[in-house]
Amino acid sequence: MSHGQHHDPVERVNEEHAEDLLAVARVFGGQPDATSARTERVGPDGIDLVVTTCSGTAAVHVAFDEKATSSPGGLRKAFLDLSRQARAALAIGSNERSGS
Repeated sequence: MSHGQHHDPVERVNEEHAEDLLAVARVFGGQPDATSARTERVGPDGIDLVVTTCSGTAAVHVAFDEKATSSPGGLRKAFLDLSRQARAALAIGSNERSGS
């Protein structure tokens, strides 16, 4: 019985933050045409993603702005900060493209 599965931060990020991962891959991972992104590893120095694009998959490392503490809370905060910045950047980009 594997009841500890949901406590794995990588699985949790993949399940709960798919859209955030995609935003991070597009903005900070240098993959603007990414169609999906999954976390391979989360650590104090950043997040490792496997990004799917039209032309295949790519491994991408995105560093956190500041080195995170290795506690689950510290890693979560660093990831949420990163995803908030990525979403803001995408929102600005889509506003510019729509000519408003």
